[in-house]
Amino acid sequence: MTYHLTKAVPVHGCSCKLPQGQLGELLDQAGLTVDFGKEVLAGLGENSSVIQITPDMAILNTLDFFTPMVDEPEIQGRIVASNVTSDIYTLAVTKIASVLIIMAYPENMPSELAVGMLKGFGDFCREIDAPVVGGHTIRNPWPIIGGAATGVGDPQKIVYTKGAKPGDRLFLTKPLGIAPAMAAYRLRKDEKDRELLKNISEDLVEEAINQAITSMITSNKPVAEAMQKVPVHAATDVTGFGLKGHATNMAELSKIDIVINNLWVIHGTPALTDIFGYPLLSGEAKETAGGILIAVAQENADDLQSELYKRCVKYVEVGYVTWGNGNVNVLKNAKIIEA
Repeated sequence: MTYHLTKAVPVHGCSCKLPQGQLGELLDQAGLTVDFGKEVLAGLGENSSVIQITPDMAILNTLDFFTPMVDEPEIQGRIVASNVTSDIYTLAVTKIASVLIIMAYPENMPSELAVGMLKGFGDFCREIDAPVVGGHTIRNPWPIIGGAATGVGDPQKIVYTKGAKPGDRLFLTKPLGIAPAMAAYRLRKDEKDRELLKNISEDLVEEAINQAITSMITSNKPVAEAMQKVPVHAATDVTGFGLKGHATNMAELSKIDIVINNLWVIHGTPALTDIFGYPLLSGEAKETAGGILIAVAQENADDLQSELYKRCVKYVEVGYVTWGNGNVNVLKNAKIIEA
């Protein structure tokens, strides 16, 4: 019998993560939402911790792992490596000094699948010059894979989730729609369930799936390089909390409001959303290895776009920042832009 990674788990990718509110409650109850001292420049609530070592050097640490999204092990490894390293790149740090791999899988899973996931993870990290130096593997009822990344950067050049200012323009560097696209990926493999897709052309479904996978295995390192060239006020990657959730984090930390007037989505995913019911068009669907949402002043927006273009990074302007107190408004008449 063929072992399918996606059938071994009930939830997939970043969909396995706790909801934002529930996570906050856990951290509060555990007493972890505290001030760690002046050398800790960022901790809980940021994409990566930032600890200042010297006036011109900071260490960044991040950890991420989740359940399989695809049955192809090497692609799964690449998706996870992209998601892990993105947390460093989101802070405009381009140097990843080391990566540790975390893996767990059940005893009945063929070892070649574990090898494939490790290979995909390692190949991705090698391509972005992020050395894999170790890790930890255990037995577990669900297969999972992830990693911990350590970055090194100049504390004066780090970009945080907080810092967005009224008048800023908002750019997103990957389209939304991973959840419905990958739901179609899983459904299409099941003869009994694929009937749900009968009213959508096979070519459209195939294109949505291929776009989603290509997006997830594309590194955000070029985005970090662009942010090093142009002053930007704030940035966050868009993953398990969806566009609205991550934008809300930016709005609350920056003490501003955000308006989303464009929703950039993978081609075909609005039609798939009608079938599966994901809250994609309200900006609330969970993403995995998503793009970076960047808040930049009007006077620097053209330069940012130029730097992204030079690095072949696709992007769309999705909204803007106004005065406020931490609210995000995804307009009901937001323009839907299909990639």
